[in-house]
Amino acid sequence: MMKLFAVPRFSDPEKQRRASILVATQVAAVVMMLLIIVTTFVSSTDHPEILFEGAAGAALIIYSFYFLKKGKLEIAGWIVVVIGWLVLTLDLVFISGIQGVNILGQVLIVMLAGLAINGRASLIVTCASIVANLIILYLQQEGILVDLSPLPANFTRYMIQSIYSGLAAIYIWRADTVIKKAFLNSQTTADRYRSLFERTNDGVLILDLNWRVLNSNPQAAKLLGFQSQELMGQEFTNWFGSNDHVDVTGYLNDILAGSDLPILENVLRKKNGLEIPVEISLALVPDSIEDPHHIQCILRDITERKEYERHLIFEAMHDPLTKLPNRKYLEKQFLKIKSRRSDDQRMMAVFFIDIDDFKSVNDQFGHDVGDLALIELASRLQRTVRESDIVARLGGDEFIILLENIHTKENVIKVAEKIIHSISDPFQVKDLSIIITISIGINFSEKNQMDVEELIKTSDSALYIVKEDGKNDFQFYDPAQIEKDLPSTNIEN
Repeated sequence: MMKLFAVPRFSDPEKQRRASILVATQVAAVVMMLLIIVTTFVSSTDHPEILFEGAAGAALIIYSFYFLKKGKLEIAGWIVVVIGWLVLTLDLVFISGIQGVNILGQVLIVMLAGLAINGRASLIVTCASIVANLIILYLQQEGILVDLSPLPANFTRYMIQSIYSGLAAIYIWRADTVIKKAFLNSQTTADRYRSLFERTNDGVLILDLNWRVLNSNPQAAKLLGFQSQELMGQEFTNWFGSNDHVDVTGYLNDILAGSDLPILENVLRKKNGLEIPVEISLALVPDSIEDPHHIQCILRDITERKEYERHLIFEAMHDPLTKLPNRKYLEKQFLKIKSRRSDDQRMMAVFFIDIDDFKSVNDQFGHDVGDLALIELASRLQRTVRESDIVARLGGDEFIILLENIHTKENVIKVAEKIIHSISDPFQVKDLSIIITISIGINFSEKNQMDVEELIKTSDSALYIVKEDGKNDFQFYDPAQIEKDLPSTNIEN
């Protein structure tokens, strides 16, 4: 019997609790009705209606369990509740002949309805009992219920009364056990959640639907520079940094609408005013009836990740030896310049710099010394020009200097002479004194006049003229001069 009436498994803990109580009641009810059938058959043959009632009741209880196995918890519960109510309210009065209403039995059925179905079912059964009791009271007062054939004061009536009491005891015992178990499981789950909430490495905030802090774990308080109690009641959106404004209202509306939100990266302002980059994960947590209850916010400090990303970007945009910007950085800067106002009349100059006979330095002193000389050259070039100017290394011994916002050609000449003069001093590398000279090709033109490839190509062409004329000098790009002195094969970059 117990194996037949094994408790079905539900994923919802609340349904599992109700199913456990209902199965205990079903088992007890079937046993009770079978005992009533046997007892009546043996000792009260003058009341054959009890045999029919018991058999019908047992069949309906088994049918109730069939619905429970199918997951129809409410239907299964209502079958048991209706059978119990009919027996305790109508059968005892109209059929079995026991005068009066079994009030305690009715209370038991109301409790069963509440625990096995829901609170609304309990209210419905209570209202039905009140109406039925009133009708029975009226019928008794009017003398309609006088020709009854009550059960004799014998073993049968005793057995029925005992079985009813046993059913109540089993039901109350099982309900108490299930409720205690559910409470223990709930407490265990709460303890696990509390441990996870307090010990996780991420900061966790519980927010109300107005973004105010309801609870905080120690990591969130530490991340924001507060004590945990200081966070209570504060509005989370007040900590958003000024650099990355987020439409908080829009986010809240999206959350309440049930949208799946991507992980948000933003800057949060700590108590001391410092800003830290964080990864924010938001989730709406509903209550038991699926209405919005609170917002769960997980904060993760991504300072190290952002620093690593900046490092990767720097490595991608800079020369690994000299740490100067590389060609990719230079192209990006040209795009920024071209995107500015077209009516900007200021000029720009591109210096293409090449070290004269640098191969001999490497051959004579070794590549280690040559690398150190390149690093020193890069440093001198940066010290010679303005901070707003860009010094880049294309590779090998080739460098580019971009001078923006230049007004006259004379200014460009002064910069070129200053660069050559700064390089003229010997390079002190590993106790060696090395003389290095450079040649410079210059394109001086209006902004947006050429693209980056054309600017580098033309300044390289001017550099070729310097190399042909003796090196250690500079030359402006002159198309007429280039066509006269430069073979076409050497113009290509």
